[in-house]
Amino acid sequence: MKIDHISATSATNGGDTAICRTFEVAVFDRRDLSLPPVVASPYPVVGDELNLIPPLNFAMVDNGIFRSGFPDSDNFSFLQTLGLRTIICLCPEPYPEATTEFLKDGGIKLYQFGIEGYKVLKLDQSPF
Repeated sequence: MKIDHISATSATNGGDTAICRTFEVAVFDRRDLSLPPVVASPYPVVGDELNLIPPLNFAMVDNGIFRSGFPDSDNFSFLQTLGLRTIICLCPEPYPEATTEFLKDGGIKLYQFGIEGYKVLKLDQSPF
């Protein structure tokens, strides 16, 4: 609704003040309106619901900061819901092409720092 003009005509009848307002209502035919086109996602969808599978060892570190194991194509729909802007990868192996395409399509920046992992084996510990 749009106010066309306000005429502040005041009439005094025994101390009462009346203000007359005129409104202009915009009328349009909603039958001509259409919904925006639906863009199909190339990532897995089961039925009418998204297949939301988090990556292995996924957890929230802080508000908007997450950590997980290496994501697989099964995890792409879940990752889309997070609104990621940047991924930091610590593995030295090259990123798979499918995952790189997912990042490029989503406008997600990738920073890769190849750190060699190691595990300390506890074979030399005595039982006592």
